[in-house]
Amino acid sequence: MSKTVLSTYEKQVFLSAAGPLPYRIRRPQLPAAGTATDRELSNVHEARFPLLLFLHGAGERGTDNEATLVHGAKDFAGPKLQMTHPSFVVVPQCPADDVWASIERTHEPTTLSPQPSAALQAVQQLIGSLLSELPIDRERVYLTGLSMGGYGGWDLLMREPDLYTAAVLICGGADCHYAGLSKLARKPLWVFHGDQDDVVPVTRSREIVTQLREQGGAPRYTEYVGGDHDSWTATYGNHEVLEWLFTQRRFG
Repeated sequence: MSKTVLSTYEKQVFLSAAGPLPYRIRRPQLPAAGTATDRELSNVHEARFPLLLFLHGAGERGTDNEATLVHGAKDFAGPKLQMTHPSFVVVPQCPADDVWASIERTHEPTTLSPQPSAALQAVQQLIGSLLSELPIDRERVYLTGLSMGGYGGWDLLMREPDLYTAAVLICGGADCHYAGLSKLARKPLWVFHGDQDDVVPVTRSREIVTQLREQGGAPRYTEYVGGDHDSWTATYGNHEVLEWLFTQRRFG
């Protein structure tokens, strides 16, 4: 991981009810002095910005507050994206002994647990705190995650469907029998999976996409032919994907 990527994400710790949650945050980049008029600078400082929450995979768990930036971080902080869509990017770190969601990866998905995992509860508290403290546009709160984070992303969407505007979910899975799928079906979603994934079976994504479509939804679905578990490198490296995400709006 480059020092440049590390330096653009501030190291923070959120004190949740369950204990400390390490996280990184990248703030919107404001125009440099001398590159914008006083009026433009005033508009920027009064603006409200999108927020992107990224949930990492199982391999990045721990307490170092650095491993989480291995995948995706450089793409979210890319100058092209930040120039057109300056945003807050939040990257929490799951403890080594916990998971974002407890749904089984390889067998028939279980039902959504009554309560989120302790780690996911901490994330919910963190996002709630940031929404109250920072100039965030609540109509543009986005979510993405890979592998374990893909499962966590689905879990969050099912628990708080009104909070997140849109999501990009990679090689994860979800409770296909969740009672609120009809509401979730109306949300802009783009799902990715490699058809040769030997860690999380591609059927996990196929099943939830099928269920959403049967509920009247139209989630986008990209399946990488010959793709293995690493379907995130191609996804986050594709500017079209992130451009699509940041152009989604919630109205009404």
